[in-house]
Amino acid sequence: MNLNELKFLLKHSSIYGIGTVVSQAVGFLLLPLYTRFLTPSDYGVLSLINITKDIIGLIVTLGIVNAMSRFYFDFEDEKGQNRVVSTIFWIFVFTSIVFIPVLYLLSATFSSLIFHTTEYRNYFIVAFLALFFGAAVDIGLSYLRIKAQSFRYVQVSIFRTLMLIGFNIYFIAFAKIGVIGIFYSSLITMVMFSFILLVPILSKVKLHFSFKLANEMVRYSFPLIFSNMFRIMVNQSDKFFINYFFSTFETGIYSIAQKIGQSIHSLITSPFIQTYLPRRFEIMRRKDAKQVYASVLNYYLLVIGSVGLLLSIFSPEIIKLMTTEKFYAASKYIPLVVLSMIVFGMKYHFEIGILIKKQTKYSAIINGIGAFLNITLNYFLISHFRLWGALIASNISIFTTSFLNYAFSHKLFKINYQFKIVSKIFFLIVSFYILSLLISFDDIFYNVIFKGILFLVYLSTIVPFGIIEKELLSVVKNRIYDFVKTSPAE
Repeated sequence: MNLNELKFLLKHSSIYGIGTVVSQAVGFLLLPLYTRFLTPSDYGVLSLINITKDIIGLIVTLGIVNAMSRFYFDFEDEKGQNRVVSTIFWIFVFTSIVFIPVLYLLSATFSSLIFHTTEYRNYFIVAFLALFFGAAVDIGLSYLRIKAQSFRYVQVSIFRTLMLIGFNIYFIAFAKIGVIGIFYSSLITMVMFSFILLVPILSKVKLHFSFKLANEMVRYSFPLIFSNMFRIMVNQSDKFFINYFFSTFETGIYSIAQKIGQSIHSLITSPFIQTYLPRRFEIMRRKDAKQVYASVLNYYLLVIGSVGLLLSIFSPEIIKLMTTEKFYAASKYIPLVVLSMIVFGMKYHFEIGILIKKQTKYSAIINGIGAFLNITLNYFLISHFRLWGALIASNISIFTTSFLNYAFSHKLFKINYQFKIVSKIFFLIVSFYILSLLISFDDIFYNVIFKGILFLVYLSTIVPFGIIEKELLSVVKNRIYDFVKTSPAE
């Protein structure tokens, strides 16, 4: 793999990682607050409204932000690139004018369908308003990623996070208005940052509009609406079934397990794809593009797999640290959530051929199959195996969609992934997780020490297993040697 490419991805992914970790820190830093002032049922309500908002958001915003990075790099001149950004903005304005009144009128209907009461109508209204201003923020953040303005991205993320935390603490701990306070916090924050981001961007790119470009971008994004909607259904529809068959209480327990288990997506995958998604369209012009794509998958899996192993073996301790006793049952579900997120992240590597060839219709078909499979399995498995049934259904569906992404992309743009190395990574992760289950101590201190040593042993096996390329290993060794050599003697 080209080391310059690896350094670029590491540099910007780590910087975006700071921004993403800070943004996602809202959920984690506030877990102790949520679990002390909200019940599992409250947390279930919060989760179900957020999922509904996310699905609706994909439809009403036309998923148009997805087109920005793809079409931006079709132009080499600044005028053409600015036209892409400004056209995206006007499409967003149009969809907002059309759909905000519609969703306002349907809020009571959503509340009745999901919770069998109109009590949560206002919750949906506030959530939908936050959705549109959040979409405006997404346009601004996408522009920063395209321009590789990673430090600016981090600045925005930090201030946005601090504001969200402040408002959440006020509304929940002091005003004591419960779940709706979380949606108020989001709305106020998104309104402010939509102006902070878009005003300087639009003043630079100017307010142009291209009907031709708009048509092409909508046609590109339209299949991705269904693709992403199906993706959310694969990842989140289980909560609706849990709520249907059982209660918001069990939905809340499951949501906590997902919140912690899916943190590896927020910690690793999200910052990585924020750099890699636009970058992979630049890489495609290179002669060694296919080799780079294959190597990136290996290192991505090594990192997310290692973090996933760490999270899985320490999940009981994390739950006890972050929540209260009524949520402790969630810890046993976390490892299977982690596994699903590792496999899910592979999709971003396997779909490259589909996106390069602009055949996004296949993404819709693949995720449609995954959604149908997931919903069918959820219906039959959750009623019999409760939360375990949801996790089994989720993993089967995600494995299926990742495989189909690989199969379709391979026909369009053949990449020889190094599956021998991929297999070694999975073997190590699974083996050491099983080892962590075989020995347990009554004293939590001894448990932590044992698990920590076990993880260090895992790290020591990575090099002997030949997972890291010799070229990269040699560079790392030389850097360490140079650092030691130039360090002042004590």
